[in-house]
Amino acid sequence: MRWLRGMTLPEVLSLAVMSVAVLAAFAPRVHIHLPRDPEARLRMVLAETRHALLVFYHDTGIYPADLSDLTSMEPPTMGLDRWRRPMRLNPEYYNGPYLREVPRCPISGKELEYYCDPNTGEMKVRSPAEGVGSNGIPYREW
Repeated sequence: MRWLRGMTLPEVLSLAVMSVAVLAAFAPRVHIHLPRDPEARLRMVLAETRHALLVFYHDTGIYPADLSDLTSMEPPTMGLDRWRRPMRLNPEYYNGPYLREVPRCPISGKELEYYCDPNTGEMKVRSPAEGVGSNGIPYREW
């Protein structure tokens, strides 16, 4: 009868340690990272909302009437073409919704303010929070 040789305990342990080390080094780190700092979250919320506004504007030619339009599954019926003439929008070209929910300010807990800039005529978003950030700039001017 032929002698069957298996692995010894130190060989099994060393193989297990090497496998764990390789998996730890190359495994992707999949987790949702939300910053804990309220100011960092405010920067992130403002950037995402401003991006969604721009994408909505480029898709339809108009700014949304309200921030809740960014969360709507239904496309607007009218928009503007590249020459700023009114046109009927093709629902197939609507890429919405652009946000899951209407964003809130992480500092004040209120919804972001959506307003028209009097100098440029663009629709913008700002924080409703009172006070000054750690960078010395008031939250309303971020």
